[in-house]
Amino acid sequence: MSWLRRVFAESEGRAAPLYGLATAVGVVAPLVAGALTGHAADSVPAGLGAFYVAFAGPRGPYGARARSMLVAVAVVTVFTWFGGLLAGRPVLATLLVPIVAAAGAALPWPGPTAALCTLVAAVRPPTSPVLVNGVLEAAGGLWVSVLLLAPWVIDRLRPLRGTLAEAVRAVADAGEAPPEEWGERRKSAYDALSDARSTCALYRRPGEPERDRPALFAEALGRAMGAIVASRSLHAALGREAPPPDEWQEEWRAVMAALARWLRGLARAVEARRTPPPRPAAELEAFVRACEQVRWEHVESRHDIIGAALVLQVRRSVERIADAIEDAAAIAARGLQAGFDLPFAGGRPWHAQLTTGSPGLRHAARVGVAIVVAMALQNGLHLPFGYWLPITVMFCLRDSYGGTVERAAKRVAGATVGGTGAAVALAIAPGQTTLMILVFAGAAAGFTLQPVNHAWWITFATPLIMLLIDFTRPLTWQAAGWRIGLTLAGAALALAAARALWPTGALRTVPERLARLLHAHADLARTVAALFEGRPDAPIDDRLREAASAAREVEETAVRLAQEPAPPAEPLHGLREATATARRLRDYVATLAALIQERPVYAGPIPAILRRVADHLDAEADTDALDLDDLLGKLDEHLSRLCRRRRAEIAGGARIDAVTSLREALIEVAGARHAVRALAEDAHRLAEQGRALIV
Repeated sequence: MSWLRRVFAESEGRAAPLYGLATAVGVVAPLVAGALTGHAADSVPAGLGAFYVAFAGPRGPYGARARSMLVAVAVVTVFTWFGGLLAGRPVLATLLVPIVAAAGAALPWPGPTAALCTLVAAVRPPTSPVLVNGVLEAAGGLWVSVLLLAPWVIDRLRPLRGTLAEAVRAVADAGEAPPEEWGERRKSAYDALSDARSTCALYRRPGEPERDRPALFAEALGRAMGAIVASRSLHAALGREAPPPDEWQEEWRAVMAALARWLRGLARAVEARRTPPPRPAAELEAFVRACEQVRWEHVESRHDIIGAALVLQVRRSVERIADAIEDAAAIAARGLQAGFDLPFAGGRPWHAQLTTGSPGLRHAARVGVAIVVAMALQNGLHLPFGYWLPITVMFCLRDSYGGTVERAAKRVAGATVGGTGAAVALAIAPGQTTLMILVFAGAAAGFTLQPVNHAWWITFATPLIMLLIDFTRPLTWQAAGWRIGLTLAGAALALAAARALWPTGALRTVPERLARLLHAHADLARTVAALFEGRPDAPIDDRLREAASAAREVEETAVRLAQEPAPPAEPLHGLREATATARRLRDYVATLAALIQERPVYAGPIPAILRRVADHLDAEADTDALDLDDLLGKLDEHLSRLCRRRRAEIAGGARIDAVTSLREALIEVAGARHAVRALAEDAHRLAEQGRALIV
């Protein structure tokens, strides 16, 4: 039973109790009204319509939810009519329902809801004329939409505040991450920031300026994350170059923890619309004092100008984190006002997802063939409640073998537990009241736990769906037993289809995606070179986002390869290594960008090194090792000259903390040297990893 515990213990998200309660009311209210008025049969389509629209899973700002719900109502109505026309025509249904399911697997707007409506309408005993059934389901869908959109009137910005608060917490987690968790938390923080920017865009009408308060808040949060990356990189460089005393290390950890607490307080303030907490002045002042003491020790005792410069850079990076958080807190204190969230979000054209041989088209064909087989078995064997077989196939079959295995395990476990519970309840107290109680409980618990774990969703959705579809038929515990058996058979059929029909072809996408990864990081290196050459308008943030997007595509390819029946070990390992290398490379780029002063200083050969790195990444064929010995030697000479001049400046009477152009040049170049060397090593490593997989 250990596998069963693992299936139910896995967490995928947070519970949504209000969503579950509103959906339960939306589904059950028509059934109660029908029972009280003597029109129970006519109430079932309305309850089904409410379930379908809630099942479509509206997310995001309320405007986006409203659009998706209206689309879902239209889909439910049209495909209920279409399915009703197939009722009593099993051969025609066997041919046409799989086509609808395949289209739903390939295109986002009909999704699985269209196939589910078509299938259920085709197999349910007709309680009303086809046209009336569609209208009743549309009414049920509109009714649950009103319930789920009611908070729009009261608290329109709640989804926006929730998304921004999640991003703030993710940045806080990254700020105090232990070294072994840094990579994962860094990725989570950047993913959360990307979600926050996308949500902000949904609250902006086309043509409106992009620098409204939510966007400015997300921008400040992005600066804080960039400063966190720079702080950790510089801290590591300081540890290699001139390890500071343990007392300073404790102060650094203390101030990073204080900044993380400040961020979490800001997240709570954003969610609750409260005044943000104040700046942790005591911890920041203590860290500044510790930095000044260590700098004096480096200069006076060790005569280590470079170590002192690195300590100052770490201090500045911590101050930049605090300044960015303070900017975000000031924006939140004024209120996160935003536009009316009804713009139409863009996306890839539908035909771009159906190119010949694409993974989407392969999956759509796989779904269609598998459901043809399931419906042929259902009709050929005249199975009781046989429609449960194609429904199970439809919702078990994913676009990868590993995903199908996971979904099938959760569906079998959930259907077994939920079906058994329904069987016991129907055996103890059969009747319409029991059915309505089970439907309400299934909807409330199922939609509450749907974001948490698919197994819990199926546990409660199994009795919910089976009772809704057959609400007007006398049901006994045997009905639940048939559902469990058909779930097992459908899961087995889905696994067979995922294994035998059209492999995903993820390996074919590797060369193109890796080539894009190398090119995006080459552009990033050139943009940083432009910054060092005194061009502050160089679009570093845009290039960072493009490079991160290219890396995400490679990561997705690795995930797909890992889910194949026999994952190719060498390419899979290579892709994971390449994405890890690219992540480190972007960290060094962010560090270099953070070091650049507002007033440009002469950075020596750093721009030339970065351009050579970019050319190496962009080379289309195998090349020799990245030869930077001459330029790195010149960089060391340039830094040595700066050190000698700075020592002479101090010996001539300049105070250590006096701001001079020479001091600022030394600080910038000393901090950049370690990042440039590490970036060059990782760039060469990334080029080798990428070309080894492209060939």
